[in-house]
Amino acid sequence: MPNTLDVFKFELYYERLNFDLSLLSNFCFEQQTLSEGRVLSNLGGWQSNDLNDENKLIVDLKKTIFQHVDWYSKKFNMNNSLKLANFWININGYKDCNNTHFHPNNILSGVFYIKVPENSGKIKFHNPASDLIEACLTNHISQYNTINSACWTFEPEENMLLIFPSFLKHNVLPNMNKEDKRISISFNACII
Repeated sequence: MPNTLDVFKFELYYERLNFDLSLLSNFCFEQQTLSEGRVLSNLGGWQSNDLNDENKLIVDLKKTIFQHVDWYSKKFNMNNSLKLANFWININGYKDCNNTHFHPNNILSGVFYIKVPENSGKIKFHNPASDLIEACLTNHISQYNTINSACWTFEPEENMLLIFPSFLKHNVLPNMNKEDKRISISFNACII
C-alpha cells in the first residue's frame, strides 16, 4: 500500500453541548428588542452588537465555549494563549443569510446553534484553493469528498458548537423555513 501524507489540512471542530436552549432563545429575542443591531455579513436577519458579561447565562456559555476553543487551539501549536475577543447573536428569518466572509485578526471563530428549524440554512466553507480546484478538477470528479471539494457544507444542529480557523471563508445559506427563525451565537478568539 502506498504512503500518503495530509498537507494543508483544515479541520472543523464540533461538539454537542448541554444548554437550556429555551432560556438562550428567550435571551436572544429579548436582546433583539433592545437594539437595532448591526449589519456585517448578514443579508437580512438581525445581528447583535458584541455581548458583554452582564448575564450569567452568557458568562456560563462563554466559559464552556472557551474550554473547547482552548482544547482545539492546542492542535495549532501556537506560542500564545487565546481569549474570546467577541461574542454576538444571529437571528435569521425567512430567506435571511450571510455573505461569504472570513474573520480577520482572529485565530479561531465559531458558532453555537440555539434554534435550527428544518431547512433553515447550512454553513458552507470554501477551500482556500477553491479557484484552482474548480479550474482543474471540476469536470473530472466522480464523487466529491473533503479532499477534492471547492466547498463543503455543515448541517447545524441545536446545542451544537462548531469551531474553525478564522481564515476559512464561509457563508450561511438562506433560511428557507417560512415559519421559524434560526438562532445562533457566533464568536472569535484571538491571541492574548
